[in-house]
Amino acid sequence: MAKTQNGCGSDTIHMFRPYVTEAAIARVTATLRSGYIGEGPVTAEFERDLKAAIGTRNALALNSCTSALHLALAVAGVGPGDEVVTTAQTMAATSHAILAHYARPVFADIQYETGNIDPADIERNITDATAAVIAVHWAGYPCDMDEILAIAKKYELPVIEDAAHALGATYKGKSIGDVSPFTCFSFQAIKHITTGDGGMLCCTHEADYNEARRRRWYGIDRRNRQPSELGEPLWDMSEIGYKYHMNDIAASLGVEHLRELPAILDKRRAIAAAFRNAFVDVPGLTLLEQKDDRQSAVWLFTIHVEKRDHFVRAMKAAGIEASVVHRRIDTHSVFAPKSDDLPNLARFDETQISLPVHPLLTDDDVARIIQAVRKGW
Repeated sequence: MAKTQNGCGSDTIHMFRPYVTEAAIARVTATLRSGYIGEGPVTAEFERDLKAAIGTRNALALNSCTSALHLALAVAGVGPGDEVVTTAQTMAATSHAILAHYARPVFADIQYETGNIDPADIERNITDATAAVIAVHWAGYPCDMDEILAIAKKYELPVIEDAAHALGATYKGKSIGDVSPFTCFSFQAIKHITTGDGGMLCCTHEADYNEARRRRWYGIDRRNRQPSELGEPLWDMSEIGYKYHMNDIAASLGVEHLRELPAILDKRRAIAAAFRNAFVDVPGLTLLEQKDDRQSAVWLFTIHVEKRDHFVRAMKAAGIEASVVHRRIDTHSVFAPKSDDLPNLARFDETQISLPVHPLLTDDDVARIIQAVRKGW
């Protein structure tokens, strides 16, 4: 893997650490000196490179994954009074994007074994007001997309994948990003690759992509605007748009970090494999499901543990950060009322915990984590 600048001045094994390479720093410097730092050729390069890297058809670079979710919902036609079936086991941004359209998130139950939305419970929650489904790939492990897409087809609903955890994941031989009509990725500071902050919206349908491309910048079609002697080009804005585009500074980080993605995924998967082998017989610990028909991007290594508070304290005493990362979001008053009929989510929320799994862990760090967990709590 490329040389990085990721200083950290303690013996604590941290849950997350940004991965920033020297090559990315050099590319940003070159962009800053180029005189062009807005959305331009480097952003377009990043989009082309991501399409090639993960095998998706259309990619639109944005300033965050939240923007990608909001834009996907806009293109999907979600509006005031609509309902969107989704999961509460996620970061709050997933449902904030729904609320921003004056729609209502409806929380389906999850699978205790994966943390992912339960397809059967999606169907249970569909009503005449349902306008879309958002599936979240918890920890980078793909949801049961065949079942979700079949339900969506039955009710003529668009599917949006919140793949903030899942860059590089695959499902039944297809890359996440080329499975559903809309897929949203994150390049926030601690994700697989970072652009400082940023996101990508992938669309499988050309018409959706073209609409999203216009609406990411106020509904202005850059490709068809005409020059004017007065300075401002001539265009017609015929739809509501946003200021969601990525700039070339962020894209410079993305272009260089994307070259590291295969090595980053290999490292994360190797650490996860070591953990699974070491923890299979640990009392009071349950590993999450791992099916052969999909490959996780391993943004988190989530496990279930008994006496979770004791586990976290034992890890802290060993100098290891452990975190739930995200608890169920339906407890927040902005998403009220809390759902009382989600038994698997309730159980998951009581026992889930994640361990460090980022690519800056050394072999000694991994061994230390394994030793601490196997010692018990």
